[in-house]
Amino acid sequence: MPMRDKTDNKKTAPGSAQDDFWDLDSMLPQSVLRQAPTTTDGPRDTETVEIAFGEETQDDARELHIPPMPNITSRMQRAAQYRNGAARNADRSRTSPMPSHGNTPGDVSPQMAQPVCSYEPENSMIHAVSVFRWPERYQYYERFTADAERYFNRTSAEVPFVNFFAYMPQYGQMSQDQLRWYLYWRDNVRHGVYLSTDYSYIFLYIYEILNLPEKIKPEQGLAILCDLWLAYREQFPRLDRYLGEWVCDYCLIHGLPAPLERLAEILPTLVSILTFREFYILFNADGDCPMTPQLCDVLSTHNWRQSKYLTPENRTVFETHIYASVLGALRYAWENDPDFVSLLGFSEVQQSRNAFSGALCTYACKRRIDVRYLSLSRSYQLKFILSDLFKLAENCIRAHFGIKARLNAAGVPEVLKTYVKDYFARELPPPQKAPRKPVQTKAQKDEIARKQEESAYAALYEPLSTDLSPEAALALEMTSWANTELLVVAEEAFAEPAAPVVGDAAAEVTDTPTSVPTAEFVSLSADEPEDCEDADEEDITYDDPYENFVRHLNELYYTALKHIICREQAEFHTLCQTAMLLPDAMVDAINELAVTYTDDTVIDPDGSFWILSDFYANDVMNAVVSREEDL
Repeated sequence: MPMRDKTDNKKTAPGSAQDDFWDLDSMLPQSVLRQAPTTTDGPRDTETVEIAFGEETQDDARELHIPPMPNITSRMQRAAQYRNGAARNADRSRTSPMPSHGNTPGDVSPQMAQPVCSYEPENSMIHAVSVFRWPERYQYYERFTADAERYFNRTSAEVPFVNFFAYMPQYGQMSQDQLRWYLYWRDNVRHGVYLSTDYSYIFLYIYEILNLPEKIKPEQGLAILCDLWLAYREQFPRLDRYLGEWVCDYCLIHGLPAPLERLAEILPTLVSILTFREFYILFNADGDCPMTPQLCDVLSTHNWRQSKYLTPENRTVFETHIYASVLGALRYAWENDPDFVSLLGFSEVQQSRNAFSGALCTYACKRRIDVRYLSLSRSYQLKFILSDLFKLAENCIRAHFGIKARLNAAGVPEVLKTYVKDYFARELPPPQKAPRKPVQTKAQKDEIARKQEESAYAALYEPLSTDLSPEAALALEMTSWANTELLVVAEEAFAEPAAPVVGDAAAEVTDTPTSVPTAEFVSLSADEPEDCEDADEEDITYDDPYENFVRHLNELYYTALKHIICREQAEFHTLCQTAMLLPDAMVDAINELAVTYTDDTVIDPDGSFWILSDFYANDVMNAVVSREEDL
């Protein structure tokens, strides 16, 4: 096909069509050559000229007038300017007294950087609230407001239920049957009858309440929101999260207190799922402690339910006494410590909330809310204290079950630690341990084996046990003397002849009667112990292992233990010097005996001296008192 040249508007020859395929310039649109503007005198001169400033006439001013450059800023620049202005106004509002608030969510007369209302709630963890208009105007929900006002007073006769689903339900999205059901259902709700319905119908009614403050007074709207929430939360669990946030915004905007009494049965659940849980906590310095078991679980980093010592048998003990001791300590500090806020580490923070986030909300009701409050989730010291309180309580429960493993709970203030220990000493004391055999060293075992072997060997030579009478004993003695005389005669017969006796000596010998002297015999048993005094001493044992331990201390160790209990450092060191023992050696010897009788040491180092272990101090003291009373 022949191609037309755009420059000269003439047809090209057929032979040149193939070459024109590569002519790319012919395929591009031709630009129009623009000539430099000319004046009546010819082309503009671009040479440098000298300008003289002086008085100008009206005609000169008219010719030289240049319009001002428009102040064009980007969207990001305008947002930054707004934030700077809002920050300055927020600083001024904090330093100046807050004006009284009014329930005027539709009021748009103040500037965006100025709060619509500001106030300070009572009996709340929230210290100050400032409500601002939404910074950017929008109109895509205006039809919803018009439809809500048109259908506000309409009702319908009883109609069958019709399913309805929409992510952001509005009147224009419903069919006639759905609209009739909605009007019928809403009329029943207004009379306290909550029929089974769909999620979207409930949200549509919620949007009406949020966007029609002129027709539904805030107090009435809050009551309707709470009743809807309680009536349908079991069927639709997601209402807890949505209405938990929207009810909070609704109350903050209209200056209403939190509906704690109406929502009392679900408050424990709310504190664990909402972002602004402090709104639903009653806080009064002269009232009760706001801490609850659920709130403590949320704030604590130690999960005692994952303890390897928690078994189905002792789960009830854990659940009962852990919360009772921890909450009791917090309430005790709340009531008795005037500076409990600092003790528990509460921190004051400021937060900015976008009201009704995720809900259908018109521009007239959309607000930004600045709140200054005592934060629980951002109070890190409070989290550490609660975590260590749970650890301390678990340690006491472990001690009750005889478990030696202990958790580190060093971060608990002294007043709280004392309360928890006193609680368990009263409610769940450690049980009395059954007496156990002392742990024997190798040398002691070898000595016992040697004595047993000697006793068994001596038993082989013990006389047979027979019944003896005095007559039989006398006959046995006479027989023994007769045998003795026979032996003496036989011995004299075989003996060497004696030297001849001369004179009186011979007569003296002849006249001396032959008799056997009476002998005294000492009977010793073959298994008679070497130390009779030690053998006769009775080894007394006691049911209490700590009683056994204290009773078996010799006077040196017992005196040293009393010096440690009384914190008598000088007397303790003097005693060690007298006994030619190092202080550490003295303590090690006492602890070694403690391990023998109680399976654990009872003395711990305390900086420059020693103290009784916290877990066994009461038991040791009771045993010392018992020994002192017997003296």
